[in-house]
Amino acid sequence: MSELDLEHELDELLAMMRETRGSDFTGYKRSTLQRRVKRRMILLDLATFGEYKDYLELQPEEFGQLFDSLLINVTSFFRDPLAWQALQEQVLPELFSAKGVKTPIRVWSAGCATGEEAYTLAIVLAEGPRARPVPGAGEDLRDRPRPGRVAAGARRSLRRQRARRCAGEAQGYLFRAGR
Repeated sequence: MSELDLEHELDELLAMMRETRGSDFTGYKRSTLQRRVKRRMILLDLATFGEYKDYLELQPEEFGQLFDSLLINVTSFFRDPLAWQALQEQVLPELFSAKGVKTPIRVWSAGCATGEEAYTLAIVLAEGPRARPVPGAGEDLRDRPRPGRVAAGARRSLRRQRARRCAGEAQGYLFRAGR
């Protein structure tokens, strides 16, 4: 099978995932997609993307395993410092000035595989000049919104003072440390 044929089969598989599951992975790095899908194929003893596509049609529960393979869990608190700084310095002051002190602000963080993005947003809002508890929710393609739990390993990337605060709800954070 030619490289062009392989690319076409992968495109068909991605189109099927988009059409049947509403998940568009076409923006992902191509080599990463190929490597991760091929890993699933090897585990199932399938030789081509076409065979894997057929398998998905017959065994729809495999989509969950495939999504777990494709969704990249590379994250941390305050992962992109410049973006968080811009949010704190440019976006939030305008947002807070447009809202009254008693007006709630609700946030949603989509595509947060482990929650650090959603929790970072809650921290930024709770520590701002007009700090207030912020009802927030986050979800990934794999699940629904749920109460936040921050794993001990993830908390290590927070400054000690912030890590202590996120261990309890007394300071207004809407999540608590996990085990």
